[in-house]
Amino acid sequence: MSTTSTILLTTATAGYAASTAYALHLFRRLHIDPLTGLGNREVLSILARRAARTRRGGAVGVLLLDIDGFKAVNDTHGHEAGNHVLRVLASRLAALRLPGEHPIRLHGDEFAVWLGCVPSGERGRQAAVHRADRVRAALAEPITVDGHRLRVAVSIGAHTLPAREVSLSALLAGADAAMYADKHDRRLTSLPATGRLRDQRPEPGLESA
Repeated sequence: MSTTSTILLTTATAGYAASTAYALHLFRRLHIDPLTGLGNREVLSILARRAARTRRGGAVGVLLLDIDGFKAVNDTHGHEAGNHVLRVLASRLAALRLPGEHPIRLHGDEFAVWLGCVPSGERGRQAAVHRADRVRAALAEPITVDGHRLRVAVSIGAHTLPAREVSLSALLAGADAAMYADKHDRRLTSLPATGRLRDQRPEPGLESA
């Protein structure tokens, strides 16, 4: 090979490597949450559009998660501690991932898990709820922050739609309603006989282990 050919090949290879690196950088910037390394909302949108195009039978499910009392974590321990909590929960969601699932950080302290295909009807709804219970149990393990072991409570809503009717907005709206019902129901577990909430109930998310 001539010197000129070698130079041209080296230049072309370097250019390809640079363009590939830039493409990877751009992909990560557009699709990966920089704090947690999870996919972002755009990834969730892509998954929903893909499911809508395939139009398979069965149903599609999603979980929506919100950290209870997260503002108090930031206020008490600082934002870096709050970021640590987010990263730990994200790593747990990633470790829990089953085939076809995709953990997502939407924004702030809100996450989602794309469940992918689930059975249609009541079987699918029950499967999504069961999955939500498994996720909640795994996320309930204490997190060490500034030497304190904190139990971070998470509200979770599950929702499914027939694959032929799938839309991200409808999935998230249903999961959001279920999530806030879950948050409300768990708060009611602290009701005393008078029917009033105990004033001194510990703030969710700040209970030391």
